[in-house]
Amino acid sequence: MKSKAGKRQGHPKIRTRLLPEERRAQLLACALAAFAEHGVARATHSHVAERAGVSVSAVHSYFRTREDLVAAVLGEVETFLIEVATMSLLRKAPVPDLLTALAARFADTAVERPDLIKVWLDWSTGVRADVWPHYLDVLEQLHDMAQKVFARGKREGLMPQGLNIRAAARLYIGGGHTVALMQFAGAGRRELDTFIDQLVRGFLIDGL
Repeated sequence: MKSKAGKRQGHPKIRTRLLPEERRAQLLACALAAFAEHGVARATHSHVAERAGVSVSAVHSYFRTREDLVAAVLGEVETFLIEVATMSLLRKAPVPDLLTALAARFADTAVERPDLIKVWLDWSTGVRADVWPHYLDVLEQLHDMAQKVFARGKREGLMPQGLNIRAAARLYIGGGHTVALMQFAGAGRRELDTFIDQLVRGFLIDGL
């Protein structure tokens, strides 16, 4: 016969209440998914709350206004873009390898973190006063890093001396958009690799 003490004993209750930093991270992940589905211009606190399984007021407690929510989501995208560009482009490796690495990373991330890439693509078309200046700032940072690689390519004699490195950087980062779009359109790996190879070779002397 089990004692009363034994009856009171049992498996400890699993704590389901998240710490504030854990809850914020969860809500931000749900916000990325909501923005990917509904777009930067239309996603709301309600969309985030529905995905997270919490009340709308709970989302507001972490992101008080829609402006706060948008800033947090776009900040997450910005952090990723700058980090991946820095790790891909600003390291010691042959110039063609650097350019190939970042383009391939865009393709891979479209599979690994599709919500983030979808928000990036949507943000890039959002020519509205509230989000456009921020996007242009991020784009300028990406162009800046790419220009350093193209300048090095010219110094090393890999690229034509007449190459306009600013224009080349714009074309190259635009190619990253295309790679991501191809991935979402169902392009196979061989097709993606061929596109990336031709993108990079197009900047080199004689396509070396």
